Amino acid sequence: MKQSIKITVTFLVVMWGAYFCSLFIPIQQFGLIPRTTVGLFGIITAPFLHGSLPHIIGNSISFITFAVALALLEGDKMFEKVMLMVIISGGLTWLFGRTANHIGASILIFSFWGYLLLSGWFSRKIKYIIASMILIFFYGGMIFGVLPGKIGVSWDGHLFGFIAGIIVSWLYHRKNREA
Repeated sequence: MKQSIKITVTFLVVMWGAYFCSLFIPIQQFGLIPRTTVGLFGIITAPFLHGSLPHIIGNSISFITFAVALALLEGDKMFEKVMLMVIISGGLTWLFGRTANHIGASILIFSFWGYLLLSGWFSRKIKYIIASMILIFFYGGMIFGVLPGKIGVSWDGHLFGFIAGIIVSWLYHRKNREA
């Protein structure tokens, strides 16, 4: 669990460092731009880039909430799952997302949400079922974030993040149920 907390804190420090850097250098241009060579780099960089102070504050709060929940459930096994979510969600957004510059940690936040939400179903373990029920109750409205709506919001990134979380949950819990 210690490693998961260190990773969460490190992610936040890098995210905020990138934000302050972006006040002086236009690094947001290195976001995820679908189907472009430059956009491939964005698969890794996009979660660290934010367009405004309210954007990074909102994502920081959500990131902490879901990362701590994930750390409590997964302990030090969290890192490999998060990296897989980053690659799958970014890859899907790069392949199928709208032509735009997708930035922000919300793609990863929706991955966490998808993972945590479906882990109860896939694992059939009580701790995951309880976490899933709590998430449905408190964060069920997030489902609307995967639908087109607000201009300037990467709903497609949210959708592919959510799908990535479900895929990673299925991969890990399916494997554990068969063992």
